[in-house]
Parts: sequence; C-alpha cells; structure tokens
Amino acid sequence: MNADDRRAALAEVRQASNCSHPIRIAGEMVNVTTGEVFRRGLTVACKDRRRAICPACSYLYKADAYIMAAAGLIGGKGIDESVLLHPRLFVTLTAPSFGVVHRITHGQQCHPHPRVAHCVHGHSLVCRLQHHPGDAVLGSPICPHCFDYEGAVRWNAHANRLWNELVTRLRRELGASQGLVRRELPHHFTLNYFKVAEFQLRGLVHFHVVLRVDGPGDPNNAPPLWATADLLTQVITHSVRLERLILETGDILTWGRQLHIAQVHEGLAAKRVAGYLAKYAVKTTDGSLELVRRFTSRQQVDDLRDPHQRRLALTAWDLGFTRHAHAFGYPGNLITKSRSYSTTFREMREERAAYMAPNNDLAVIPGTFLYDGRGYLHPKAQALAELFFAMDVELRKEAAQRKVSSEMNPSEDQSISQTETPGSPNPQQIQEK
Repeated sequence: MNADDRRAALAEVRQASNCSHPIRIAGEMVNVTTGEVFRRGLTVACKDRRRAICPACSYLYKADAYIMAAAGLIGGKGIDESVLLHPRLFVTLTAPSFGVVHRITHGQQCHPHPRVAHCVHGHSLVCRLQHHPGDAVLGSPICPHCFDYEGAVRWNAHANRLWNELVTRLRRELGASQGLVRRELPHHFTLNYFKVAEFQLRGLVHFHVVLRVDGPGDPNNAPPLWATADLLTQVITHSVRLERLILETGDILTWGRQLHIAQVHEGLAAKRVAGYLAKYAVKTTDGSLELVRRFTSRQQVDDLRDPHQRRLALTAWDLGFTRHAHAFGYPGNLITKSRSYSTTFREMREERAAYMAPNNDLAVIPGTFLYDGRGYLHPKAQALAELFFAMDVELRKEAAQRKVSSEMNPSEDQSISQTETPGSPNPQQIQEK
C-alpha cells in the first residue's frame, strides 16, 4: 500500500473504533466553528454485542454489562455504596431433565451405572468415557429417540414466563413471612434482580441471577431489618420447588432440581460475580457463527452440522418458533433486569456520547443521514481493525496486571488469583443428568 492507501485505511478503522463489520452512512454535517455545511460519508461501529460477529463492539458491550451488574452490587451510576449492606444472592436456576445426555463428571465416568441398562428403544444407557471440554458429544443425548425435543423447546420458549411467575412468588412469599398482604409489599421492601441467560451444552437455557432486597421506593433506601440474606435463601429455595407453569397445550413447566444459591458478602466477591455475569453478555447460542442469526428457511436449519442442535432447531421451527429457532425456541434477551436494579445500556451510551461531543468539530444534521452500505471500503481495513483491537486488549491487560502488582504484595495477589468466584458454579456442575 502507498501512503495514501495507508492513510485511508487507518482513517476508516479509527472512525469505526476498530469495528470488524461497520456500517456506512452518508449525509450532511456542519462545522460548529465555521458554520460550513457539507455532505460526508461516515463509517460507524456496528455495535453488535456478539463476540463471534465483532470482537471490538462486543468488548465494549461486555464492559457496559459489567458496569451495569457491578453498580447494583457495589454502588455507582446512581446506586449508593450502602447497597453493600443490602441482602444480595447469586442464584443459578436450571431447566429440568428432558433425557440422559453425555456429561463431564470431574474425573469420573459419564454414566457408568445407570438405573436401567437399556432404554425402551434398545439403546445402552451406559457410557464409561471420561469426557473432556470440547468433546463433540457433550450435551447430546445418549438415546436421541428418548430425548424430549418438543418439551425442551417449549421450556426454552416459556422460560421467561416461568421466571416472571417465580419473581412474583418470591415477592409474595417474602412478604408473607412477615404477615404482609400483597398491597402492603411496596411500602416495606423492593426485590430487584439482574438476570443473564446461558445455554447449556444440551441446548437448554439456565439463568444466573443476582437478587437484591432494597427498601421501599428508591433502591438506595435500606431494607427492613427482617429482610436478611438467610431469609431470602429460604424463600427462593421453597418457591423454586413449588413453581409451576401450565401451558395452553397442557404441558407443566417446572425448574430443574439443581439450584445453586450463594450470598454475596463483600466488594471483591461482588466484582467477581459481575465479571462472571458479564462474560455471557457477548455469547451466542453455542459460540459459533452457525447460530448467530435467525434462520430464513427450514433448509438453513437442516444444514446445521451438529445433529443434536439441528434436531432442536428443527423442532423449534416446526412448533412455530421460527424467529427463535437459532436459539432453540428461547425468545428473550440474554440480559434482563428489574427497572431500579441499576443503570441501563441506553444511559451509558448517552453518557459516552455526551463525553465525546465537546471533542468533535463536526455535528450531524438530523434526518439527512441514510444507509450507504456495510463493511469497509478499503479491502485491508477489516484485518487492520481486528489487529488494532487485539493489540489494544493486550495493552489493557498488561496495564491491569501492572496495577494489581503495584497495589498488592505477591502473597495477596496469588491468594486472590487462586480463589474461585464466590457463588459462581462450575458450568459442568449444573449440567442435568
């Protein structure tokens, strides 16, 4: 590349903030100093949250997700630091079993001694292998004919309804423990949450949730003294076992028998919980490009390579969940929260734009910009963008390591690095049998 080509490529990449698949728009702008109006094309970041699509934009989205989760745990963005004294739980809710699947059992065999040696279809239910991460059969059913694909897809499709019913029950049961009726609840406490959905290898969603009890109204208000983390633990344990959702088809949805609850005590643990939640914000159904976007035809679904995923997606398509077949029927956002848990993505984007506005000499004239295409004009700009992003991440990590080294002595640093995130279950431990 000659000098002009290099300058053009660098200008495109910098303008799009190292985005891999930017959007080109064209319209009128005004120079705020001279008043000159002219037409100009811009290359803006795609702002896609999915790491498989755009590493740079998903990195920013993940950082915002961390801020949102952490603010509700340790304060910030309008939430007072006194929230550290509020009862806070980190809860993992799973789906029930829809068939025996291959699993990791931490040094033990997959299914060495099942209660029944063979299923009704004549398949052996014995698997004496020790599977390892990355094994292609993990999450797939030992007998595909026994696995309830329709039940699994329906559970995914209505999992958020089941969650909403559970939250309602939690508020009601928490108040009932003190003799409060429903209309009195808002005058005594508020139950806020931050929820992230993650797909298990078997194709079922499960939820990682932060639950926090606040006082009435403002989330900075102190909760009543009787609202303790221990009481909240008892209430959610009891409520999860009782919750039932009856569908129009007659199916009864329940939660899985594996329930993980941990109390979040101090700031360090809270930050780790927030980091654990944020990493799921940029994931796709299985982390690959195959299930990134919605399918537009049944043939696309039929072309999936993994037989278990193909069967789940086809079942979702045939049951009428065509818009969400790429997510095996799950229709919801990966991140949801109660209104007053903490800040929002929109508020953080607006703050970022306001911070950058004084540095810009050019202002957009609203209503003049139109879509002009997708991707960089320069053929080598995408490779440069991804290279610059990788270098930027590496430099950030090195700076973070230097900061940790300067703030902690070696013994403290080692003890923290070897400590597992409090309340963060190993994903393999919550794989349903």
